[in-house]
Amino acid sequence: MSCFATRSRGVWLALALALAPGGIAHAQTGGEYTIGIGDELEVTVWQRADLGAVVTVDTEGSITLPLIGSIRAAGQTPNRLGDELTRRFSFVDREVSQVTVAVLKYNSRRVFVMGEVLEPGAYAFAQIPGVWEVIREAGGPSPDAALSRVRVIPPDGAGAPRVIDLDQVLATGDFSALPPLTAGSTILVPRVETVGPEGDVVYVMGAVTEPGAVSIDAAPNVVQAILAAGGAGPEANLSQIRVTRPGSVRARVFQIDLNSYTDEGVLFGNMALLPGDTITVPRNNAPRVARFLRDVVAVTVGAIGTILVFRNVNNNN
Repeated sequence: MSCFATRSRGVWLALALALAPGGIAHAQTGGEYTIGIGDELEVTVWQRADLGAVVTVDTEGSITLPLIGSIRAAGQTPNRLGDELTRRFSFVDREVSQVTVAVLKYNSRRVFVMGEVLEPGAYAFAQIPGVWEVIREAGGPSPDAALSRVRVIPPDGAGAPRVIDLDQVLATGDFSALPPLTAGSTILVPRVETVGPEGDVVYVMGAVTEPGAVSIDAAPNVVQAILAAGGAGPEANLSQIRVTRPGSVRARVFQIDLNSYTDEGVLFGNMALLPGDTITVPRNNAPRVARFLRDVVAVTVGAIGTILVFRNVNNNN
């Protein structure tokens, strides 16, 4: 890319950052926020500070609080939930007359931004904004970003991924051409040198050292794809890897357990990949050292060495 082209691109990117509509919506407009699974809530009991707590809505949609136990939170607004908590707490302590609920983290409405942005990761919103606004929230594109090939991947089972020309959108200012995002969507911004004909790459996201697009030639299967992305990070959960395969109507999702492949020799755990596949390596809830993907051969040698040691011990006995 020439110096002139780089400066020109920088100018209109700056303009787009300044003029793009909407901005980031951290507070929902046009109606009160509806609580969802995974949201982090702060419950304040004004007459009994000891009964307040910061809680997370569990997978059943409930929260648990002192004295009153479990109560349904998902599907309620903070105000309605506060009223219900006031009523319940007043049954056990008549002095309680006001309970308020505030949403600290909108985890039920997270969008993932991966690849060539300055701050890749998960971003939560009260009201999910557009593609460009989310990329801006992730620090904006890096100098190596290929904005003409941005990939928008819906959540599991919600449709096929789409490739959008964000360069064209920014040049024309027609942001209505961008697909809407839903909770669980992933935006993948590829690197310039990995961009080629449609379908010659796979995408590796999540807890790997260098998330992004890699050539299918370097990533014929899940193991080699993760190695090509720099290997698994220390917080990687190798037992719940997802492979999303785009289709003409909807994407197919495969669950892969690489721990079974490496520890138990389950061969089908290392799935063959097709161009356009997306491999997502999730993170553990509690970080722990990843056990694989630094050197596949070392794993095999280590296993053989262990067997020989046990044989020697048995022989000596």
